[in-house]
Amino acid sequence: MAQVQRGMLPAGALMAEHRLIERMLSLMRVELDRIGAYGRADPDFIGSAASFIKEYADICHHGKEERVLFVRLSEKPVSPGLKKMMDDLMEEHVFIRNLTNDLARANESYIQGKPEATADIISSINSIVEFYPRHVEKEEEHFFLPAMDYFSDAERRDMLQTFHEFDSRLFHDEYRMVVSSLEERWHVQPRH
Repeated sequence: MAQVQRGMLPAGALMAEHRLIERMLSLMRVELDRIGAYGRADPDFIGSAASFIKEYADICHHGKEERVLFVRLSEKPVSPGLKKMMDDLMEEHVFIRNLTNDLARANESYIQGKPEATADIISSINSIVEFYPRHVEKEEEHFFLPAMDYFSDAERRDMLQTFHEFDSRLFHDEYRMVVSSLEERWHVQPRH
């Protein structure tokens, strides 16, 4: 996460991370098109994409949601609807983890020359790029801002600081560079 900005909501920090995830999803769509056009996958790209989703989207981004926002929100008297949505989002995180593991396994099979691997890669990428934007929309349009209403300004500032400390232990800038270098390599303009 970039430097904590004065007045920024924790939801804004999480939304900024969604923009980088969306850039990787765009690259994954390009790879689907390339596989369709050439009949072969790029195992280096697939490995980078799976690593990005596992480490950045899941460990870094979902980690902040699950270990910070959701934990603190669960200590509040939230509405049943918001509680249900939080539970649903947790299940979606598990689903995304499983899809990413499927992609990593398919890539390994592809590297080993297994004939079904290309179809498995296509299926895994397609599932990720179709599902993840709906997950992002649910968080941004229906969950994050209502959740912020349960926290005081001081609690929001503390949560942002916790996010910053969480990120300082991870490789945030490394993944920004991974996405940028792949965009440059494939001549893809960043969406945001």
